[in-house]
Amino acid sequence: MLGVAAWVGVRGWLASRELQAAVPQASVAQKAIAAGDVATASAAAHGLAKHAASAASLTGDPVWRATEVLPWVGGNLRAVRVLSSSLDEAAGSAIVPLVDLGSSLGVSSFRPQNGAIDLKPLIAARPTADRAQAAMTRASHAVNAIDPTGLAGPIADARTKLASALGTASGITDGLDTTLKVLPTMLGSDGPRNYLVLFQNNAELRAAGGIPGEVALLHAENGAISLGTQASTGDFPHHLDAPVMALPDETRALYGDRPAEYVQDVTMTPDFPLTAQLATAMWTQRFGGTIDGVVAVDPVALSYLLTATGPVAVPGAQPLTAENAVQTLLVTSYTWGDDQAAQDAYFNSAARSAFTAILGGGAKPDALLKGLVRSSQENRISLWSANAAEQKILGKTTLSGLSAVQKTAGPQAYGVYLNDSTGGKMGAYLTTAVDVGAKTTRDDGRSDVSIRVTMTNTAPADAATALPFLVTAGGHYGVPAGDIATNVVVYGPAGAFEGGVEKDGKLVSYQSGTDGGHRVQTLQVSLQPGQSASYTFRFVSAKPKQDAPVVVHTPVMNSIEVGRL
Repeated sequence: MLGVAAWVGVRGWLASRELQAAVPQASVAQKAIAAGDVATASAAAHGLAKHAASAASLTGDPVWRATEVLPWVGGNLRAVRVLSSSLDEAAGSAIVPLVDLGSSLGVSSFRPQNGAIDLKPLIAARPTADRAQAAMTRASHAVNAIDPTGLAGPIADARTKLASALGTASGITDGLDTTLKVLPTMLGSDGPRNYLVLFQNNAELRAAGGIPGEVALLHAENGAISLGTQASTGDFPHHLDAPVMALPDETRALYGDRPAEYVQDVTMTPDFPLTAQLATAMWTQRFGGTIDGVVAVDPVALSYLLTATGPVAVPGAQPLTAENAVQTLLVTSYTWGDDQAAQDAYFNSAARSAFTAILGGGAKPDALLKGLVRSSQENRISLWSANAAEQKILGKTTLSGLSAVQKTAGPQAYGVYLNDSTGGKMGAYLTTAVDVGAKTTRDDGRSDVSIRVTMTNTAPADAATALPFLVTAGGHYGVPAGDIATNVVVYGPAGAFEGGVEKDGKLVSYQSGTDGGHRVQTLQVSLQPGQSASYTFRFVSAKPKQDAPVVVHTPVMNSIEVGRL
């Protein structure tokens, strides 16, 4: 027995040294990857894999495994073995292959050149990315499955740190794997594709971000991307005589038929696949053709992408830059007059100019990727594919719209979505803050959850006369000029219960509904210039001990601050 103890002790000490040596290699690899230094990253990754493999070998022999059944120490020994083998699999089967792949597939591989992306290296990289994602997932699951009960402090700490690191890495490998699975085919590797691009206008809010102020046809074939027909909302019927397609009963109860009758309202729901199908139906009814997918972006996302291109010349107007794009497109342009046709022509020209600059090949690849990532993180880019296999993959990602984002955020995620009912472009003057909290005082262990939404109209006191008609809508839709009216729609997590809506501690009336298993509370907030109002939406958590609610919200022009109650 003493011999066994000595054997395990010595090997455990050696394995500990190997794991300690692996830590700085992981740090070096991470920094080198971020800096684009492929050679240093590769050397560090191989060093990490060497130390991890040694630790796994030292803790994986039959004698070590036999001691795992011993009381007191067995659980710790088992944890050390799993930690070592998991790091070995992650390093050897995921990190090293992906870092080595960087020599042939870098950030620049995703940069368009003369309107096209070379799909060959992306297609060639798919098998490696798929194997790496599977290995990283297995490693992450193995570490998370370690029971922390009774673990010695250093081992428990190592488990927590490795679980966090592998979770982050697994998200990255999953994103790369998803990208390589769908991007080549969506860019026409197996035949031409046509996509609608919805350019959302955050100055007139909708749940998904804003009304589609501009809609354009994008053609992709063998990686070559071109911009085709462009249309404004005025190019569609103002109001369809009948819904373009039947809405789900729950959606219709919440929003009426408007999403299926007005192109401006297809983004009224956080369900982007539904938005995409509505936009597709309206486009084909008006222009014909076949649509293979829908992309939605907003001017804030555009501003992030312009950091990669530099200033973009727009015929007859000032250049668009990362610094002025949002203000110019959503505020300044409306001061040029009340000619809607001229406004539409400017937006068409700005969109085409920006598109040409981004795809022309002059964009800095690192900045372009960072812009895309930031836009995605802020839910300013959404994507839907008419191809069922592609959509099945996309539907599991946050690119599939706010409903998917809320689902991905977990069983305690609440959605705060905003739909303007002013009819103008007053979004630039609306500030919104959201505070969330939970208290567990109920006998059943469930939490009372509060979502406080505070909104302020920052427009000048004389907004009714000082701001253009295109901005205030001049009271045309029943809202006094200068006022801002917003329908606030709050979705609880699946299974949560309604608790009512309060203002100043008193219950107020609201519209109640359901959507896909979510309880939904809706009310309209109307604000005069300079006025603020706070409403608290209350829910009861679906299960006991759910006391850490999070919030997903409409991406707006002025960022929404989310605080804690």
